[in-house]
Amino acid sequence: MSYLGRNRFLGGGPHGKNDVLFKIFLGSLGLIILGFVHILVTKQGRETWLVVSGTMPFYIITSAILIGGIYWWYSHEEFTGSELVFFSSIAIPCSYVTLALAFLWFTNLGHIVIWNSSVREVTWEEAWVDEADDEDDTDTHHSASYDITTMAKESIPTTKAVWFAYVERFGGQGRVNSRTNIWADDEDWGSGSDGDGTAEIHSITWDGKKESKIPTSNEHIEANYLIAADTSLKIQGVKEGYADYLVPYPRVTTGTYGPVYFDRIIEQKAKVGGGFDQLVDKKLDEALQTLGSQKQCNIVVYIVGTADIGFFQALREHWQEGKKNDICVCIGYTQKKINWCRVMAYTDHTEFKRTLECEVRDLETLEGKEGTFVDTILKRIKAPGDKGYLRKPMADFEFLASDVKMPWYIQFLAFAWAGVWLLPTVAICIRD
Repeated sequence: MSYLGRNRFLGGGPHGKNDVLFKIFLGSLGLIILGFVHILVTKQGRETWLVVSGTMPFYIITSAILIGGIYWWYSHEEFTGSELVFFSSIAIPCSYVTLALAFLWFTNLGHIVIWNSSVREVTWEEAWVDEADDEDDTDTHHSASYDITTMAKESIPTTKAVWFAYVERFGGQGRVNSRTNIWADDEDWGSGSDGDGTAEIHSITWDGKKESKIPTSNEHIEANYLIAADTSLKIQGVKEGYADYLVPYPRVTTGTYGPVYFDRIIEQKAKVGGGFDQLVDKKLDEALQTLGSQKQCNIVVYIVGTADIGFFQALREHWQEGKKNDICVCIGYTQKKINWCRVMAYTDHTEFKRTLECEVRDLETLEGKEGTFVDTILKRIKAPGDKGYLRKPMADFEFLASDVKMPWYIQFLAFAWAGVWLLPTVAICIRD
């Protein structure tokens, strides 16, 4: 029998047969690789490595995997030396990916930030069938998918109704580009296909007209050492008396054109007349389509109906200093008058914040000044030197990486997660 026929990995299971266990093994290995790729694509590799490599669970999981591999190799003659080398080679990647994703998804290290851009293309992949290669297998059915691609190269899942809304906005059916799905063996009939017998991928791009352009806001999970290390100075009772004025940080919502909407104007116990919130929101959305990526920023305006400037400290604690790319302009507004203004942002440019606060106060009122208010913010952000905005990079807080801790129950979850990932590999190594 050839080496490929005897090897449980290269040969696809006993006697070269692609059995269920072997497929599960490939799936688990694929998930580890997919997790690693996700971390790299989202550019969180360095941040998560600094945190993970500085925690005891990383060394415990890695050691447990290596010791387990040696034990199974010693106690099972079917577990060959080459398989031990392979098993050991995935110990560190498996430990790192498991803990990195656990930190990002289940602890305060994973910090949601808002990226702003605009729609470049919308794609509809029809439902399709991948037919089985032999009679022992079954066909694989893939549901239809609808995705928005932004100018920032983000991919945002959406729905069929949103696809048709974009087709209408971007010029109609005549502008849809269709191509055959080369991975499909057949079209899967149903609501996710057009019923012409050919599995296709349809796409439509922005028509280049300013009036049809759609701004987008999308949530991303990124590492934030400052929040995760919990080093912020807590002031006892700072939020006391302000409960009615504090609201949760806004989230992206879904509308006619998909999950791309972000309400960046908050009016709490205050109301500016003349449709101020909608006009300012629209103008800032338009500006941030390009400014968002150029200056790595997101703008939030918080208008609160109190003359007490102590509210700003309560908001800072309530929002944990905001997002790392936020420029939050907080305004105390009563009787149609600007009482005070404070800016919350991750930046060392103190002159930027101080000058913007003064310029907003100089407006005296927001009534009928939507354009002036927006221009004031944008002009200050774009200003040169210390008077303009420059986001403080998270690299400046790397010294806090070793202070980031993982709760015991998350550690337990990570151990179990790593075990589930590696169980198929162990099973395949010790079987006949």
